[in-house]
Amino acid sequence: MRMVMLALALQTAQAPTNADTTPAVLRHANGRVPPTVTATLAERAPRLDGRLDDAVWQTTMVAADFTQVLPEDGTQPTERSDVRVVYGEDALYVGARLYDSEPEGIVGRLGRRDTHTSSDQFTVSIDSYHDHRTAFRVSVNPAGIRGDEVTANDDEHGDDSWDPVWEVATRIDSLGWVAEMRIPFSQLRFSTAREQTWGINFTRLIFRKNEWVVWSWVPNTELGFASHFGHLLGLRDVPAPRRLEVLPYTVAKSDFIEGADSDDPFNDGSVQDLSGGLDLKYGVTSDLTLDATINPDFGQVEADPAVVNLSAFETFFRERRPFFVEGANIFRFGAGSGGFVFGAPQLFYSRRVGRAPSRWASEEGGYADNPIATSILGAAKISGQTGGWSIGVLDALTGREYARVQRADGSRASEPVEPLANYGVVSLRKDFRAGATGIGMLATTVHRDLNDPVFEFLRSSAYSGGLDFFHRFARNQFSVNGTISGSHIRGDPAAITGAQRSSARYYQRPDQDYVSLDTTATSMTGYAFSLQAGKVAGNWLYATDFYAYSPGLEVNDAGFETRVDRIFHGIRLERRWLDPGRVFRRFWVSATFAQSWNFGGTNQWRSPYFGFGGQFLNYWNFNVGASYNIGGRSDKATRGGPLMANPDSWNINGFVSTDFRKPVYFGTFGYYSRNIYDGWGGGFGSELVIRPTGAVNLSIFPSFDKTHSIGFYVTQQEDATAAATFGRRYLFSELVQTSLDVTVRVDVALTPNLSIQLWAQPFVAAGDYQRFKELAQPGTFDFLHYGVDNGSTLALDDSTNIYTADPDGAGPAPPLEFANPDFRFRSLRSNLVIRWEYVPGSTLFLVWNHSRSGAADDPTFRALDELGNLFGDDMQNTFIVKLNYWLSL
Repeated sequence: MRMVMLALALQTAQAPTNADTTPAVLRHANGRVPPTVTATLAERAPRLDGRLDDAVWQTTMVAADFTQVLPEDGTQPTERSDVRVVYGEDALYVGARLYDSEPEGIVGRLGRRDTHTSSDQFTVSIDSYHDHRTAFRVSVNPAGIRGDEVTANDDEHGDDSWDPVWEVATRIDSLGWVAEMRIPFSQLRFSTAREQTWGINFTRLIFRKNEWVVWSWVPNTELGFASHFGHLLGLRDVPAPRRLEVLPYTVAKSDFIEGADSDDPFNDGSVQDLSGGLDLKYGVTSDLTLDATINPDFGQVEADPAVVNLSAFETFFRERRPFFVEGANIFRFGAGSGGFVFGAPQLFYSRRVGRAPSRWASEEGGYADNPIATSILGAAKISGQTGGWSIGVLDALTGREYARVQRADGSRASEPVEPLANYGVVSLRKDFRAGATGIGMLATTVHRDLNDPVFEFLRSSAYSGGLDFFHRFARNQFSVNGTISGSHIRGDPAAITGAQRSSARYYQRPDQDYVSLDTTATSMTGYAFSLQAGKVAGNWLYATDFYAYSPGLEVNDAGFETRVDRIFHGIRLERRWLDPGRVFRRFWVSATFAQSWNFGGTNQWRSPYFGFGGQFLNYWNFNVGASYNIGGRSDKATRGGPLMANPDSWNINGFVSTDFRKPVYFGTFGYYSRNIYDGWGGGFGSELVIRPTGAVNLSIFPSFDKTHSIGFYVTQQEDATAAATFGRRYLFSELVQTSLDVTVRVDVALTPNLSIQLWAQPFVAAGDYQRFKELAQPGTFDFLHYGVDNGSTLALDDSTNIYTADPDGAGPAPPLEFANPDFRFRSLRSNLVIRWEYVPGSTLFLVWNHSRSGAADDPTFRALDELGNLFGDDMQNTFIVKLNYWLSL
């Protein structure tokens, strides 16, 4: 027995040694030498049963020197953890014996894959590229619920849409619990070297103690994630499998639409469809992968939340489609040190691919069947590493879309609503100094086949691209990162004029002289750059940030950016206390000052901010912040008109939450702002999470917002007598806007592979426009109130719901007419998904999507009445059955 213990002791994973005698490949950029563990070749693969009684587990090296991260960083764990690694012909095996002095206190809840189950957990993070930036991470809880994700840019937060096919067995016994994993090499990416060195780390959560322990530890004041991993040695002659995974699927869909027009030839209230498609994954090499999809269907994804957008700017919705979510980090532009992105335009926004058609067919007194989305005929992407470069290439083809039209005379036609289009993205990145320095490039292209004059408002082609870099130095305590990028669009003069007049830039503004509206132009070019430098590790953090977007920057064909023509500068300082004290486990104080101009030198705003927050010893969290906005002048408020003053305002906000480990969790936030003209806004929201059993998770997130805007844009009209405002009148009003949003989620896990998920969102909003007026003088916040000033009049025709305003009564100014903008809106959206992974990698989805909505002109906000009225609104139900089958060839 003594000899066995001695042998195990000699095989324990090596602790850090003297950096001076350690090969550079095993040394971190900050000079630290992390621990190493050596994998043993298993002549016979271990049996996955959660027992670790196979002979190979008894003779391989043990990684046992773990360190606490939470609650007391850098201290010894309260429980022991032993981890072993072996490998076979086609897979890596990890065995973890996780000791626990109170095995009855081990928490293992059921849940859907990739969900936070509030349980004990064991995680393996593998940097198989050994680039100190990328990690493939797999985790499991004692109930066998798996999680997996890919992290990039040395950032701990990853992409959980990565769903590799891997296996795990878990077991709770009198000593604690065991996790025994099999991770196929085909699911990882690595070089072709005969002898491999990988980064690796092991993490354990002891849930009841909120204790996180890690094998390769660094102080929590340091930045980074994969750059801090230990090393996995001993992998020799690992086969480079030519991985081919095929996932064919079939989808049956039925739509039932209440209230459909019985005379509508295209929609009698019931629509059925049967389709199929194919997803493919091919390992071009061991470190380069091709993903492709043909005729993809995303019916199982959650619907977008309901919003009321009264601004001139597009609403951003996050990507939810699996093909585009997986590996999205590859196509992030401007990812700096630790994955932090600041000041870089979003050059690629994947929701542009397969977007809603850009135009609607006219019903012409009859009926029209307009498609709600553009068909993706096919898409493919290549990602991985080759020759020391990280590479990502994506190409997608979307089809030409037609609307079916039946005219009033009964004749039918097809009307084009979206052209054939091709989207391309290329990303390259090269890292140096063990991941502490890097350069990258991203480029996008969009080409449209505009062979019909109805598409003259669209750009025929669009290009964007940029270079980014980051550099960490002084033992990773400091960093500098930056970007430079540009864009170029081409098209008919109508398309380029539309771009110049868009809300992003407003070239038509009459009181500026640094850009000009050219209605004959057939192209537009712009640029952007950003620079950030500061101290990113330690207890004191500080940075300065600068970025500029030129007026001609236009990336929205493939990317997302709502505002250009701006120059920003900010400075920030933060002090952190990360060790537990008498009151707090951690505490921080932060101060910021930021300001913005346009390229004409107009200051838009200046704002100091102060905030503080932390975590109490009982694991409750809180933060409080306050800011004061020193108003400048807005070049967007009049929507293409002259400058208008931004009134000074102040804002306070706060948040508090209870211990998330408890069966019942509660968090709440609130904010309030006010300007010097008594405009105000406020709101609050709460989240309640209830876990009645280990398999059920219920969350309710209500939020309420109410604002009283003093100068809210309504419309504008040309009038030669309005000399003070350059021959146009700009109408504003006071607006009282109220909204209530409740998001409900219910997750039920029947087994580790069978789950039910419900999402529902009732939403009510109302807007009451009052005291209409017009801007009196450019650059001010002064107004002429209709019906009060200058002999003006204002009247509402109840029969047509149209206002008529006469700006000067008996004077020469012509009257203005505009529709009453008051509104009340309600909606209910829900999504029920039953997901069954009936064999590894193969899934059956049963989906029910439900929606209903209603609207009225009366702006009276009655939340309970409106929620009740929803049940009288017409509804749409969509039922989907989707079956796929995973084949590994």
